[in-house]
Amino acid sequence: MDLFQAGEDQQLLLLIGAIFITCVLVFWPLMTVCIWSAAIATALMPFHKWLSGIVKPSVSVTFITVWVLLVLLLVLSISASIVYGNIDQIGTMVASLVHGFKNTGVSAFLPTFTEEQLTHMPDTLVQLMLQSLLSLTSNVMQSLISIIIFFLSLSMLLYYGEQMWNTLLRRLTPGIFSAVHKMAEISTNTIYALIIVQISAAIISFLLAIPFFAVLGVENPFLFATLIGLAMLIPLIGAQVMLLIFILYFMSHGDTGSALITLLVGYPLLSGWIDFWYRPVMMGQRVAIPPVMMMIGILAGVPFMGIVGFIVGPVLVALAVTGYKIFAGETGGPAKRSHQN
Repeated sequence: MDLFQAGEDQQLLLLIGAIFITCVLVFWPLMTVCIWSAAIATALMPFHKWLSGIVKPSVSVTFITVWVLLVLLLVLSISASIVYGNIDQIGTMVASLVHGFKNTGVSAFLPTFTEEQLTHMPDTLVQLMLQSLLSLTSNVMQSLISIIIFFLSLSMLLYYGEQMWNTLLRRLTPGIFSAVHKMAEISTNTIYALIIVQISAAIISFLLAIPFFAVLGVENPFLFATLIGLAMLIPLIGAQVMLLIFILYFMSHGDTGSALITLLVGYPLLSGWIDFWYRPVMMGQRVAIPPVMMMIGILAGVPFMGIVGFIVGPVLVALAVTGYKIFAGETGGPAKRSHQN
């Protein structure tokens, strides 16, 4: 009877697994949306649990989902307002870069513009931004559906996520349950650290950039600081690329002093220590794995998997490290032998 029950359980597991894999393959274009909704739900789950102790869980889910939507709209609107409000200055900077390095090797890395486009650079930039926006939303209906699915998935995972997870773990053996529970805890901490630390890094970089560019004497330090803060949201390369653009801009004006200060002081202050110390150390403390491993996860994830790799890469590395520790500890591997000795 036990053997029959075990065989029946395995067949049921295979059936459910086949259905799940089919769903993933059929809805593959929506996997990025689903992964990000799951990541944000994981990061916000502690707040949801706390808030559910004060109000009904349904009210908590609705409150959090609405606020996520409002925060995203606020950030996007403020960013667009600042960029569009200073489009003339940004256009001047771009035109200066192109003209200043026109006959040098740097020109190969700069965008190509016609003389007419350079003359009317603000209009050119507006057209380029509109084209980029239209290319991202070429299928308006699909984009709207993706946004709706994101918020529906977020609210569903907040409300049912813990219950679904407990149901999945309920029938595991004690040994497997312990390993899966430990891996789930590491994954949750990793996702939480990635999102919270990334946002905090952007805020720190923005706040430090305001006095730095003010002391440097640029015309609009708030614009420069905003561009640095937004760029910092792009993992690893964002702020560094933006600082490189600023350095080239100063050099195109013949302001070698500002370019050197930005390179020698601005880069370590606004990007270097954040990218190579603050972010990996804070993440490493949260997930209890070496900061270098976190950096490997981000470096490997983003280039090969795109923006979703910012979440998937470090999570996979954290799981690999945790899996090794579990295996070594429970099978008499190096970790266990060194402990016994």
